[in-house]
This record gives sequence, C-alpha cells and structure tokens, in this order.
Amino acid sequence: MLPAILGPLQGGVRASVPSLVMQSGAFNKFLLLLLIVLSVSTWAILVERWRRLAAARSADARFRAAFRGTNTLGETRLLASQHPLSLQAKLAQEGLSHLGARGEAMDLSAESLELTARAMERMRSDELDRLEKNVGFLATVGSVAPFVGLMGTVWGIMSAFLNIGVQGSASLVVVAPGIAEALVATVAGLAAAIPAVVGYNTLAGRLRTLGNDAATFVSEFIDVAVREGRGRKRAAATGTRGGDPSAAPLFEATPR
Repeated sequence: MLPAILGPLQGGVRASVPSLVMQSGAFNKFLLLLLIVLSVSTWAILVERWRRLAAARSADARFRAAFRGTNTLGETRLLASQHPLSLQAKLAQEGLSHLGARGEAMDLSAESLELTARAMERMRSDELDRLEKNVGFLATVGSVAPFVGLMGTVWGIMSAFLNIGVQGSASLVVVAPGIAEALVATVAGLAAAIPAVVGYNTLAGRLRTLGNDAATFVSEFIDVAVREGRGRKRAAATGTRGGDPSAAPLFEATPR
C-alpha cells in the first residue's frame, strides 16, 4: 500500500533538481559535492581578497596624497606609520630604514640610493605576493570546474545508455533521468567556473594596478631623496649652516 502511494509522489518529486541530485549515483554526488566545495571556496576568496585589495588601494591613495604634501623625507616616517594598510607606506618605511637614521643623518649618496631602490623593489615584490595569496586558486577552479562537470555529464549519459540496455527501451522515460543528471553536473561545473574566472581577472587587474602604482612610488621616493641630497650639497657648497658662527671665514682681511 505505502509503495503504491509513494510511487506517484516520487515520480513527481523527481522532476525537481534537488530530487535529481538526491537520486543520482554516488559518483555524481561526489562530483557535485566537490564542485560545491570549489564554489564556496571561490566566493570566500573573492570576498576576502576584494576587501583586502580595496583597503590597500584606498590607503595608498591617501598616503600618496599626503606624501606629496611633505617637505622632507624626515616627515615621511611618521606619515607612513599612520597608514598601516598602504603598500606604498610600507615601501616608504623600508626605504627610510635603508637610508639610515632620521633627519640630517640620512645617507643620501648615490650608492645608498641605489641600494635603497633595490630593497624597495624586493619588498614590493614580496608584498604583491602576499596580496596575491589564493588568487591563483581561482584560475585553477576556472580551468578545472568545467571538466569536473563534464565528467559528471559523461557519467550521466553512460548511465542513461545502461538503463536503455537493461530495460530494453529507448523511451524518454528511460533516458530522461540520466540526461537530466548529466545536465545538472554541467550546470554545477559552470556555476563554479564562471565566478572564478571573472573574479580572477578582476583581482589580477587590481593587483597589476597596485604593483604599477607601487613601482611609480619607488621612483618618486628616490627622486625626492635625490633632490633632498642635492639641496644639502648646495647648502654645504655655499657655506650656509643655518646661522652657525663656525660658518664664518677663518681669516679676514685687515684694512690698510
């Protein structure tokens, strides 16, 4: 009696996608579970990296505007500490640490500036690698997920043909469930792959922009250091030491 009652209900419920998933084979369920895990991981990485890169970009803009309003490199140290999320602020701190102590004690020679630029470039590469964490996983999902879905599709079609052989009939009632299961796997693969590809391209573009802006800042920082070093050399050449009495000539001509 109970099977007779549940028979029509099962036939009607099978027309829904959840019922197709629940009544599919173990292999298809495994593939769908794998695609769900990939999809959830993709969205988690997208949200987390998007927020991180957006915060870094905003902090870079604020720090760069403030940096261009400073007069000396000595003011940059305090300014950089006020923008902990800024990639360019971290590069400025790295540059200042290689130039030496604060204020007049900075070594602004050509050799020191070259070493500083190299150190800042290395840190720029390291920071970009840190910001790029898990972004490559999105490219992997975008490449692999369609093939995982295709595997489920092929498996479902194989099941449909096996049902034809077992039941000796090629009617739509026999073929449709297997084909429907195959199409569910295809949709699941595309649902995981499309956001991953779009997200990867978007994040890669933002990372490229951050990297280019950071490279421009390194050049700008070194230019400021060069100008400050030239200013000190000119001040030393003219003999002006800010009113220091020792700057006066050692010998004065006496009137005859």
